[in-house]
Amino acid sequence: MYRRNGLSDGTSIHSVTSEASSSSDSLDGHCVDYAKSYDAVVFDVLKVTPGEFASQITLMDAPVFKAIHPEELACCGWNGKEKHRMAPNIVAFTRRFNQVSFWLVREILTAQTMKIRAEILSHFVKIAKKLLELNNLHSLVSVVSALTSAPIFRLSKTWALISRKDKGTFEKLNYLTSKEENYTCMREYIRSLKMVPCIPYLVAHCEKEGRG
Repeated sequence: MYRRNGLSDGTSIHSVTSEASSSSDSLDGHCVDYAKSYDAVVFDVLKVTPGEFASQITLMDAPVFKAIHPEELACCGWNGKEKHRMAPNIVAFTRRFNQVSFWLVREILTAQTMKIRAEILSHFVKIAKKLLELNNLHSLVSVVSALTSAPIFRLSKTWALISRKDKGTFEKLNYLTSKEENYTCMREYIRSLKMVPCIPYLVAHCEKEGRG
């Protein structure tokens, strides 16, 4: 089995195994103790569908993104010494990015066998695709960044077990989120959305605005 999910500090996704769900019909009696200790529950990430994972990640990202004030973007203070004062909500948004990325790396590396590791890796590729469908570009980049990080990308034997379809999906997502030419592909994709709601990857937008 896998370690507890690490999507956020003290926050757990809503989907659990059927066994856990059947024991939590109410918060009365012993179920209260179960609810309090839920963040330590061990569960199999493969039991939660990519679509559900992407939806829950997006539900947690959305309020953090909406809390960002325009002046936080205008001051460009999220990288300075006063970032917690000048841009506290952007700092929180960045923290969400790191939480998702570190959680993904941990889940892959703590798999018990290479076969399971490959299945989890493929699962996260599918989650990334669902995040794109939800226009959650923030966590899409977080997932792709984790998959291209040294601890994961160097697992050549694990990547060799990934299906051609999933490899193709990953390559397309990696191209879309590429830093090449100041995130040209992503900025063009965001422009193509027009008025469709999305959770943007702020670095791609802010770097462009900063050079404008």
